[in-house]
Parts: sequence; structure tokens; C-alpha cells
Amino acid sequence: MLKDSETVISSNADILSNYIESMKSIDNKNFNNINLSSGIYYIVYDENKDIIFSNTENSVQITDRRQNRKLRNKDSFEKLNGTISTSRVVDVKGKIYYIVVTKDFEDIGEKIGYIAEILFTISILGIIVSLISGNFLSKKLLRPIKDITKTAKEITSKSLSKRIVTNGAKDEISDLADTFNLMIERLEVDFDKQKRFVSDASHELRTPLAVIHGHVNMLYRWGKNDSEQLDKSLITLKSETENMNKLIENLLYLAKGDNDVLSIKKEEFTIASLFKEIVEETELSHNNVEITYNSYQQLKVYADYSKLKQVLRILIDNSIKFSKASAQIRVNAEDKGREIIISVTDHGIGIPKESLSKIFDRFYRVDESRTKTTGGTGLGLSIAKQIIQYHEGRISAESKLGEGTKINIYLPKLI
Repeated sequence: MLKDSETVISSNADILSNYIESMKSIDNKNFNNINLSSGIYYIVYDENKDIIFSNTENSVQITDRRQNRKLRNKDSFEKLNGTISTSRVVDVKGKIYYIVVTKDFEDIGEKIGYIAEILFTISILGIIVSLISGNFLSKKLLRPIKDITKTAKEITSKSLSKRIVTNGAKDEISDLADTFNLMIERLEVDFDKQKRFVSDASHELRTPLAVIHGHVNMLYRWGKNDSEQLDKSLITLKSETENMNKLIENLLYLAKGDNDVLSIKKEEFTIASLFKEIVEETELSHNNVEITYNSYQQLKVYADYSKLKQVLRILIDNSIKFSKASAQIRVNAEDKGREIIISVTDHGIGIPKESLSKIFDRFYRVDESRTKTTGGTGLGLSIAKQIIQYHEGRISAESKLGEGTKINIYLPKLI
């Protein structure tokens, strides 16, 4: 802007100089015909520094401001109090005239104070707006964290079902809330497992403990003097303690599976070798049992040998318990593409249709009268199911009442 003003002033000063040089005589009226740019003010002095002509009412002020200043050469500019000016010296036939050309100029330096005031005001307003908006945003952003803190304080063993409700937006706070909810969910599952274990143990131990307590009291009062009663009580105590020991072992085994600490050591082996070993052991320990197996020699499975043997032992023992006078059991293995199916089939008393979906539940018994005659804790099939699940397989049952039962094990095939 300054450069443009200097150019305008210089060109108008040249116009005036040329005009005066071309005039035959200096006449005030002649100056009225000069066509200059808008906003140009000028004063013409004679050699005595007296004003000959001026196009502004402020000529006295301009004169006062310039009178003590030396007139400058061409294209020399001076800024003073919001104006910019230049001067010319014109020689007309030996007579000297002086021209001062002025134009108003908005000096940025003069506006610094005003700009500073504006910036200060804007800064104060900005700080106030920032405080208000910052307070609002901080409350909005911290509200989910406060909800998380509140929920965490409210959670106890009796209120693990509580969850943090998010606003649906996917951000870091939402991810934190989802992580917290997953943690509570895992705690709830683990706590339910613990409660179930305690409940199962207390329920199943109550009966043998009551029997043991009754016989101990009887022996303490008078049974120790009766040799026949003493022998009978000792046999009962021995039997009940063995049952309790077996029950506790089974419960601890299931607890390991619930807590994901059950050890599974997989290896590749032929199913026929496993069948052969378990059939031979069964025939040695049981009379009146006809057990056969079928699996071609090359069929292999990738599993924990001892754990899979434990599952087959549970299934075969159940078949023997719930068979008629002479148990007939068949163990079979088939290759079904991506799966290997191992089945244990008997011709025993069978299972009612309404009980098939429950026989793998812990402590479930189809008929309490069966348990009294056959024994058992009702945990065998639960343990078998847990082991198969650890092998990423599944187990199911087929049965007809009075005709027999078939248990199917599905194991993923080693590819």
C-alpha cells in the first residue's frame, strides 16, 4: 500500500511540475483546470516561500508542518502524522517555484495500539469461552469414567450382573467400558463355578458324612462291645470313606477343568491299540462281560492317550453297571472325513428319552434307586464330557428304554 501511494504522489507531482513549466504566467485560475488523482493535495510556493495556490483548506497546517523542513529532491518521500508527501522545484524562465504534494496515508504504526486493544479483548473473550467450553467438555468426557467408577464401587459378589452402559459411540472410553464389562463377566462366570463346586461338594458329602457320623456315635455308645456290629460298622465306614475320597477326587478334577488348568498332553496313536488295551483290562477285572471292538489298524487320532482311556473306562463301566446279568458291549471307531467317531454301545436297561439331555450334567441320576444298587456319584459322564471338550470334540447319547444305550464321541481328525 505504501509503494502504491508513493507512485501516485510522484506521478501527480510530475504532472504539476510539467503544467507549471508550460504556463506562460502563474495564474490561480489556471490551476483549477489540472486533472489530478483523487485525494491529492498540493501547495505551490514562490521563491519567498509564500503560497501561490493550494487546493486544500489545510494549507496553513501543511505549511506550518513543512516550513522548517528542507524541500527534498525528486522521489524523496516523507511520512508525517498520517500523510505522505514529496516535493518538486520548478524553474520557469529563471523564476523558482516550489511544489509540495501530499496524500493521506493510514500508517500501520499509528494503529498498533488500537490493534493491541482488539487483540487483548479477543484474548480475554477467548479465555472465557475456552473456560466455559472446557468445563462443559470435561464434564461430558469424564461422565463415562465416573459411571465406571460408580459401577466398580457397587459391584460385590451379590451384584456381579451389573454392567456399564455406554452411549454407543466407539472411542477409547467405550473400549474401556467394554473391557471392564468383559472383566466383570469373567468374574461372574468364575464365581458361579466356585459356588457350584461348593454346592456340589456340600450336597454330595452330606450323605456319607451323616452315615459315618451315625456309625461313629453308635460305636462310641455301645457298638464297640458288639464284635458283629463293630465289624459291620467298620465295613460301612471303610466303604463310605472310599466313596468320599473318590467323590473329592472327581470334584477336584472337574474344578481343574472349570479353572482351565486341566493338563492335556496330545500325541498321535492308533485307536486300535487303545481299544485292545482297555478291552483286555476290562475282561480281567469283570466276569460275565462280553466286549468287542472294531477299528482298522491304520486309523489314528491326535489326543491325550490316558485321558481318552479314562473316558472309555467311564463309558464301559456305566454300560456294565446298567446292563442285565451278562453285559454285551461293543466299542467302535469310524473315519468320517474331518472327524473320528468313537462309539460305545450296550444292550442294557436304557435311558428314558426325557433324561437323555441331562445325563452329562453333574450329579444327575436317571433314577435314585439305580444309584443305591449300582453306586457312583453321578460325575462320571460330566468328567467324560469335560475331557472331550478339552479335545475340541463333543459327546452325545442315543438310547431306548429296555433296549440299550449308545454313546458317541466326535474328535477332530489330525489333518
